[in-house]
Amino acid sequence: MFGVMVVDDDPKIREWFEAEIEWGKLGFNFICSAKDGIDALNKLNQYNKLDLIISDIDIPKMNGIELLNSVKEYNLSSMIVLLSDADNMAHVRQGMLLGAHDYILKPMDKDKVIEVLKKAYDSLMDKKMEEEKSKNLKKRLELNLSLSRDKILQDLLRGKEFPLQELDYIEDEYNISLKKGMVQVGIIEIGNFDADSRELIKSGRFDSLIKEVGKIISDVLTEFQELRCNMVEMDIGLISVILQPESQKEIQEFEDMTADFFERVLKEIKQDANMRATVGIGGAYASLRDISLSYMGAKAALRHKYILGGNRVIHIKTDYNEKQSLLYPAEREKMLVESIMAGDDNALKLAENIFEDIAIGTGDNLKRTAFAANQLVFNISNFIDMQYDFINKLYDFRKYNNVDFAKFSSKDEIKEFFIAFVTELLNVVKEYKPAQSNSLIKKACEYVLSHIDQEITLMTIADYLSISKNYFCSLFKQETGYNFLEYVTKVKMEWAKKLLREGNYKTYEVSEMLGYREASYFSRLFRKYTKLSPAEYKKSFENQ
Repeated sequence: MFGVMVVDDDPKIREWFEAEIEWGKLGFNFICSAKDGIDALNKLNQYNKLDLIISDIDIPKMNGIELLNSVKEYNLSSMIVLLSDADNMAHVRQGMLLGAHDYILKPMDKDKVIEVLKKAYDSLMDKKMEEEKSKNLKKRLELNLSLSRDKILQDLLRGKEFPLQELDYIEDEYNISLKKGMVQVGIIEIGNFDADSRELIKSGRFDSLIKEVGKIISDVLTEFQELRCNMVEMDIGLISVILQPESQKEIQEFEDMTADFFERVLKEIKQDANMRATVGIGGAYASLRDISLSYMGAKAALRHKYILGGNRVIHIKTDYNEKQSLLYPAEREKMLVESIMAGDDNALKLAENIFEDIAIGTGDNLKRTAFAANQLVFNISNFIDMQYDFINKLYDFRKYNNVDFAKFSSKDEIKEFFIAFVTELLNVVKEYKPAQSNSLIKKACEYVLSHIDQEITLMTIADYLSISKNYFCSLFKQETGYNFLEYVTKVKMEWAKKLLREGNYKTYEVSEMLGYREASYFSRLFRKYTKLSPAEYKKSFENQ
């Protein structure tokens, strides 16, 4: 509906308009009335551009013609209809020439007033539709321009031939501010593409986050007057930022400036957008023709997050030949984890090789090596926790995950700590998955570890393996040195100890979580295994 204000110094006329006209049926909403021109201007500011003003010409403080001029000058309303006595037609004609839509003569004839209002409604609707059409056309033009702009920048970054003599044309036509000189590309990866990022994408909020990051980049740019910038989204969550110096600079000076710029952008993203982001920076090149090389370097730098971790700026100059390229893919993390989980002693040698490669990749920089090792321990722990959750029930990663690697004073100390972590993990696997060379025993142990919260009997496992329970008992004792039910009890009691240490569980709750039917039976087993009752064990641990 269109909002209406009536302006007249006669309160009876204001009341007549409000009470006699059925505004809603005519497509209007009576918002307010005013007693003079100044009062009308105040209410126009208060109600923010009313659509229709019905104003008497002879009103105090500012007459209707003066009000009309002010409304037109400051675009305060879409339409004015004048009220006047029949003997004041000269002023009515003046108002019509100045842009009034129509007029109503006093004393008012309700039918004629309604006729004027219907015409006013039709004109307002026509104007609204034209404005919508114009707005949609503008949006489509902006979208087409944006798509063309993004396509040009994407092609440029991907190495497509581009005539540099057309730079002036594309700047005017597509708002792309590039010049022939020095260039450097950074890629900002928003989020980790974990569950949180996927949820943002599904909900449609990821797009608004990208726009927020774009605004952060623009805001930071105002503090770096010596840099010109073009941004383009290359893929979901990947924003390429093309930087060039406004004036001639040495390569090193330019790189120092861009490094400060990206550090500041990342800081603002963390604070304002509350989202993880990783920035990969390519090398600086003397000519715009080499922009794709800088882009490739930024992509390569971004892949170093597998060594150094994300949520940081990564600018590593790497020669792209086989000897120098020490990019550490996530596959080697997975290979190490699989070797550990197979109880393979070669896992220690693999861990040593990975660490040495990381040290070389970080240039033996102690701070970067510490960060990389810290991230590696976290990644391995996280991967094992996700893929082999039974380990988390039997082994506490926290003493390794909570260590500040930056406090180590040498590369050898970091390496020793990392190898100790792998060794201890390997020992845990060997303890709980003994005799891995025997496929039946391995399968039985894996069943117990993945069904630790259920009741497990000899009949259960014999049925699972499709062999007789007597043969299985004999085989398990022969391969591991102890009885199968002793093994089951050991696994369950170790998890019970962890639950009692870390959770505020009562004895019966732990018993239920372990698949025991009676808490008393669980308590007897626990005392036999630890020499303490569950309550005594919990209390002793709390005292420690």
